[in-house]
Formats: sequence, structure tokens, C-alpha cells
Amino acid sequence: MTWRPVTPEAWRPRGIPNLEPNAWTALRRAESTSVVAGPGAGKSEFLAQRAAYLLETGLCKAPQQILAISFKTDAAANLAARVRKRCPPELADRFVSLTFDAFTKSLVDRFHSAIPPHWRPTRPYDIGFPTRRMVEEELNRIRRIAQPAWQARVAAFSPATFEAQDIGSRRLEADAHQQFTTAEEFAIYHWLHQQLFGTEVSKLTFVTLNRLAELIVRANSRIARALRMTYPYVFVDEFQDTSFAQYDFLLSTFGQRGTVLTAVGDHKQRIMGWAGARQDTFERFEADFGAQRVNLLFNFRSSPELVRVQHFVAQALDPRSPQIQSQATSQLDRDVVQVWKSSSTAAERQRLAQWIVADMAARQKQPRDYVLLVRQRPDQFEQELQPTFVAAGLSIRNENRTIGRTNVQDLMVDEAASVALAALRLATGQRSAGAWSVLSRAVYAIRGANEDDELLRDRADRDIQNFLGMLEQDIRGQAPSTELAMEITQRIFGFLDVVAIKGAFAAYMRNDLLEIMIEGFSLHLQQAAAATTNWPDCIDRYVGTFDIPLMTVHKSKGLEYDTVFFVGLDDQSWWSHTPRNPEGIATFFVALSRAKQRAIFLFCEHRGARERVSELYEMLTDAGVEEVDVN
Repeated sequence: MTWRPVTPEAWRPRGIPNLEPNAWTALRRAESTSVVAGPGAGKSEFLAQRAAYLLETGLCKAPQQILAISFKTDAAANLAARVRKRCPPELADRFVSLTFDAFTKSLVDRFHSAIPPHWRPTRPYDIGFPTRRMVEEELNRIRRIAQPAWQARVAAFSPATFEAQDIGSRRLEADAHQQFTTAEEFAIYHWLHQQLFGTEVSKLTFVTLNRLAELIVRANSRIARALRMTYPYVFVDEFQDTSFAQYDFLLSTFGQRGTVLTAVGDHKQRIMGWAGARQDTFERFEADFGAQRVNLLFNFRSSPELVRVQHFVAQALDPRSPQIQSQATSQLDRDVVQVWKSSSTAAERQRLAQWIVADMAARQKQPRDYVLLVRQRPDQFEQELQPTFVAAGLSIRNENRTIGRTNVQDLMVDEAASVALAALRLATGQRSAGAWSVLSRAVYAIRGANEDDELLRDRADRDIQNFLGMLEQDIRGQAPSTELAMEITQRIFGFLDVVAIKGAFAAYMRNDLLEIMIEGFSLHLQQAAAATTNWPDCIDRYVGTFDIPLMTVHKSKGLEYDTVFFVGLDDQSWWSHTPRNPEGIATFFVALSRAKQRAIFLFCEHRGARERVSELYEMLTDAGVEEVDVN
């Protein structure tokens, strides 16, 4: 043991000076709590501190664990990393950080035999991601086999919301049942039956996996009790994005006595309605779980002027929004928020590239201090902007770009890929204490070498050094190539042992995420190797060290940048926006709130009008934001 429990009264924050008063209130609560935290409030940091508090005080007693549920892979990885920095290893190992989809899928895989036969998928099964057209075709098939009296109702289902809302809000019958009394029952049954038994191998969506996981818990009291005993404390991040199915799963699994839930989010950043997010998550949670609401009032990210402008948008979403207090230091005395207007895309991109070059030189900033945000179609904007940026000595990286079965952003925060990158850094001669820490900690976990087992850790250290030495010797003097990148990937994961990784890391235990990320690591490294002539440049290309990130607003959630450019604030990019639409305003709010020092919105007359989005411009005008002609 390298730690001793401290009393709750004596516990102090780890790695930061202090918490705001309301955060202290939420952190110490012994009952379920809904924490409404706006942009820059430090939601992830708050959860990491609460985890440290529960573990270090012994309120979460060994071998019990804390379960943290996030919506995005990078958010889950970030939270786990924060806890590891703030807690001794033996405590951090009892913090399990997963996405909703990974957790529910793991339950289906682990308790497959507990699923009633009439709902039990094949083993193995495939994961399906139906397009809108596929949903339409399946609903048409169901309509054709429905009795005439139900066909009009089946035809009325919306392909955009059918699965997220209609399937997601319906619980599966534990008993075999095929007596239908409504068109809804008939359509839902046949939708699920087709996924389960329509082909030789079941092809399930994550909504279906969620419904199966909920059924497992509801129909098997022992499993439900075991989960609640294992996880007496549960965190849910970005709670405003909780879907019907996800909320129902939480209610079935942890809605009984014995589990304390901490739900953190911001209803003003609810931008996942298109994916089935509920509109009343906080209200339902507070009623169903007896949770008390606590508002965090500090913004540690954005400068005072940015926070002032953000408040105008926040009030459009919720007139009761409290005034947030900026805790960040302003580095600029003017032009903090602007609208740039241009008549042509050529003038816009030329101004944008030249301005970034000048600002980087004047303020000693790096490419990744900036971000280009778009509402949709990042591939199209990348194609449009990249040539001009390259001519100016800059490079754009589309963080949404697909790599195999994942994307750039998710790959960059994946734990296994990060370990492989650390091994590559060390094998190519980089002297990095951070890389050694990442690699050795992973190997210790894979081999079960705990903090007190010095003999096993010494042996692991020697094995790591021997492996790196041989790898370095074999690639020394060789320029990067696609073939060598493939070989390096195979050797690194061969040394780490894929089976052992799955046994050591909860995120990979019961799904094919590890295989997806290994494939992504290899493909991305091959691309970097093909474009560079030495290993330091190859690693920089892989990481995107000298690239300006481009991404959708949805992908930017949880991230922050010195300067944010929102490209395409026009009717073409916002074709679906309607006046006073809360999700559209929330998307605008999320984009504005990623900025630490400056936010610039770009409008090009050639690209589209701004009638649909006129209210967004009115908010900026009301806040006193200047519009500048950049032709």
C-alpha cells in the first residue's frame, strides 16, 4: 500500500489549487446529483476530483469500483487519464471509464446466455449502422407485411427518429410474445427480429444492443445486484446528450437504492437531438433518482469578453441562465469576437490563411492553437481550403477523416494506439520520460505487476528495454515506408499481446474495438510514413503536430483552442435550421465556447445567404460584435 485513506474533511484537490464553492458542494454530496456545468467549467476535472475524493477517502471501498460513462471514446480516455494523474495506481485501477456503447455491448457479450432465446443474437454477431435509406426500406418491408389497418401508421414512422425514439423508448418483453395489439408493437418487433434472425449472423445496431442490455439487467436480478455492488458510484458525462434508450438503461440498472449517480452536463449544449437525445434528461433524472441540481458558475477557459458574448447566446437558450464568471486571463485588448464577410471563397480562404500566418508569428502560437469548425461536410471544406493553406506554408488536418473503421480524432485518444505510439517514439531514439511512462504502465497492467511487485516490474522493464533495443536496431538507418510501418505495428502489438491487452483493459474486453484501433494505427502510420523521409517527421505527421485541425462542431465538444474560426455560417451549411430552433442555437453556442481568446465567424456571400441563420447574427450584433469586410 502506498497510500492511506484520508478523512473527507481533510481531503484536498489533487493537481489543482482549489475548486469553486459550488463544485465543493457537488463533490461532497452522498446522494445523486445533477451538475449543470457550462463551457469551460471543468466538467472532466470535476469528475476526476470526485473520483479521487471517493477513492482516497475510502468512501468507495475496495474492491468496489467507480463507473464513468461517456458518449465519445476520446472523452472516456481523457477522463481515465486525468484520474491516473491524480490517484495512486492501485486506486486509479478501480476507476472504469467507458462509452455507453462499449458498456452495454460488454454486458450483451458477457451475459449472452442470459438473454431469452426469442431475443438472443447469434454469437458472434455483426454491428450495423443503417443509413436513412436502409431504414426507409426496412419500414416499407414491415408496412407490406402488416395488416391493412396498420399500414398507414407504419408508413407514418419517421426514418430519422424511428430507431432512436420508437425503438429506444420501448422495453423488450422478457417472455416470448407475438400477440400484437398496435401497429407500433408490430413494427418494433419485426425491426428487431430482422436484425436478430433475418440473416445467418445477427446484425445489431447499438440501440438494439442497449435494449438487450437493459433486458438482461431487468430480467436477471442477480446480474443487476452484482452490477450495483460493483459500481456503487456512477458518473455520466455530457448528460444532456442521453438518448431515450440510454436513460432507460440507466434507470433499470442503477435506479435502485445503493448506487449514487453524478450526472454532469449542460442543457445549453444539447446538440445531439438528431441522434435521439432526450429534451428532458435533467428533469427526469432529478425526479427519478431524487437528485439535487448544482450549478457550476466558473469558466476557466474563455476570456471575460468571450464569456460576455457567450451569455447573450446562453440567454436565448435559457432566459434563467446564471451569469458565469470568467477565471481566464485575457491576452487580447480588441477584436476578440468578429464576423468576417467576404464576397468570394477565394478571398475568404486567402484572408484566413494569411491572417493565421501573421498571428502565429506575432503571438508565437502553434498550428494546433487554432481550429476550423464547420457544421457539416468537413471533407468538402478541407478540399476547398487546403491548397491555399499549403501555399501559405500551413497544413489542415481533417479530424473527422475516416481511417479504416475509425477516424483520426478517436484514434489519437485511443489507449492502445497511444501505447503503440509511445513504443515507436522510444524505438526511434526519442528520449521521452512521458513515452516510457505510458508504455511501462501499460505493460505493468497487462502483466499484472502491481505497485508492490518490484520483481515483476523489474522483469517487465528489462523485457521492454530488450524489445525496444531490438526494434531500434532493426529500423535504424531505414527511412519510413508503408511496409516498415506495417511491420512495426505487428511487432509492437505482438510484444504487448493482443489477448493480454483485452484482459487488462476493460474497454477492449468484450468487443472488437482493439482490432479496429490496431488497424487504424497501422493505416495512419503507413500514410505518415509514405509522406516523410525520417522518423521524427513521420511521428509528427501521425500526431498532426504542425497541422491546423478541421472538424465539425459535434467533434469539437470537450475541446478548446486559443482561436476558433467557424467557417460557413450561412444557409447552405445550416440548411435545416429554423428560427428559434434550440439545437441550432446550441450548436452555435458550442462553437463559440471552444475559444479561449478569440472567436471569428466567417460568412461568404458566394457560398450562401444568411436568412435562415439571421437570428444567430442578431445575437452577435446585440452583443456588440463587429462585422468586418475582408475582400
